[in-house]
Amino acid sequence: MTEEAMIDTQEGILSYLNSGLRIRGQNVRRMYDGGMAMSVVVKGTIKGTTQELEFALDPTGHQFIAQAVAAYEELSRQGQGWQTMQTSATAALVVRPTTVTGLELWNGNGAGSGLCLVVDRLFSHNLVSSTTGLGGGAGIWAMVTAVKATPSTASLAVVGNSGKAYGGAVVNAVGTTVVANGWFPWGMTRMRESAGSVVPAGILEAQVQGRIIVPPQCSLCITVVSGYAADTFCSGASWYEKTFDATKNPLL
Repeated sequence: MTEEAMIDTQEGILSYLNSGLRIRGQNVRRMYDGGMAMSVVVKGTIKGTTQELEFALDPTGHQFIAQAVAAYEELSRQGQGWQTMQTSATAALVVRPTTVTGLELWNGNGAGSGLCLVVDRLFSHNLVSSTTGLGGGAGIWAMVTAVKATPSTASLAVVGNSGKAYGGAVVNAVGTTVVANGWFPWGMTRMRESAGSVVPAGILEAQVQGRIIVPPQCSLCITVVSGYAADTFCSGASWYEKTFDATKNPLL
């Protein structure tokens, strides 16, 4: 019996019922006139069980979805979320970045591994604010390098989102020289409307949420451009480590 006959004829539907065969998601509806029709019911399996429940749909067939957990809860639970930042401040640039970076995070996983850094956010703390002028601004710039050599490590602490120590292959470095590969600003600019003083000031943050991915043997570079060279910043990043199929992505 063909699939078309099974779905479109009463004889086919009756044969399907009598056969004992059951296709997941296919249900038989009995019509008010005594006839029968096949219908597709969208179901899902409850996590950790074999129980299935129907998805709720609106009259036009759109699925209702209710988020039951926080956005990054499951990734963090799996132990793949990490973060680090500088412990000593780097002077801000007063020009567009080129070959100097404040913080470098090198993905030391093997070239064929497909294990990438999916960047969640970038951040920087203005550790020392200058006393020069009024109305200065500062913003985060970042880029991903091409494949490069391992930098000399700065031995910054890398901590998991649940507080555990890091045992992966990322190498962090500070104040390194890199090959420019497309710097772009990220996040909002912090404006300072007072003369300031030589004390800590504000914090910059960019919610990247996966828009930056660092392939194996490449680096994430972060620096700050400010209105005053005397401003210094401790920059950092948080990321998730995820393996992509290297055979399907030529970038890996």
